[in-house]
Amino acid sequence: MEIKVEKDSDIPPEDNPPVNGVASDDGNTFRIRPTLENSFQTSKVKEIIKECLNNILADKTYSKPQVTAWTKQIADDVNNKIMSDLKMKRFKHVVQVFLGQQLGAGCKYISRCRWDAECDCQVSDVFANSSLFCIVTVFG
Repeated sequence: MEIKVEKDSDIPPEDNPPVNGVASDDGNTFRIRPTLENSFQTSKVKEIIKECLNNILADKTYSKPQVTAWTKQIADDVNNKIMSDLKMKRFKHVVQVFLGQQLGAGCKYISRCRWDAECDCQVSDVFANSSLFCIVTVFG
């Protein structure tokens, strides 16, 4: 009995580049890490975070009923802007927003999300005025 296998790859050519300049039909050339050109763009993501925070919170004073809506709006705006403006291929990211009232007390915020220490990274920015503070972290 003979088994015939047809190869019909669904992998787009840009995600299945030749290895060492030699094209391969065996499908084992799929990259599991981003190339340098496709790495997470930390400086651009930080600019997006800063812009979204300033647009949403610049004229706000702390209001407990509004906090949930503001945090959702900030997370959605940062997420949508990263996807639309940067168009980073092969990256998933997580947006985390921490918003609190300025009462003069200290606060510690610790967050970590790593799968591959060589490729994964995080970007954070802080917004503060006289009545509130907000920390946004993007893991990518």
